[in-house]
Amino acid sequence: MLVKRMSTQQARANFSELLGSVYYTKNPVIVERKGKPFAVVISPEQYESLSKQQEKAWAVVEEIQARNRNKDPDEVLADVTKVVEEVRQERYDKRQKKTPQSSR
Repeated sequence: MLVKRMSTQQARANFSELLGSVYYTKNPVIVERKGKPFAVVISPEQYESLSKQQEKAWAVVEEIQARNRNKDPDEVLADVTKVVEEVRQERYDKRQKKTPQSSR
């Protein structure tokens, strides 16, 4: 996906072209102010996709909350911390295997 960037001044001067580009190419445009991202213009399809992803993510959060409603919060925190540490260790181990060790 090609991400185009333009200043707020360019976006204002070429607004209909900006909208047409996003609509027809389905590529987002990052609008920058003073060189920093200020807004992102995306197609309706991309917006719909992001909205659905967000809904699914919140559904998962609500399901997890429901499953843990009657559990001790400290126990849940300990379980989550343990799993997070395991995942971090796995990711660290994978990075170590990919990175050649320097010979000493």
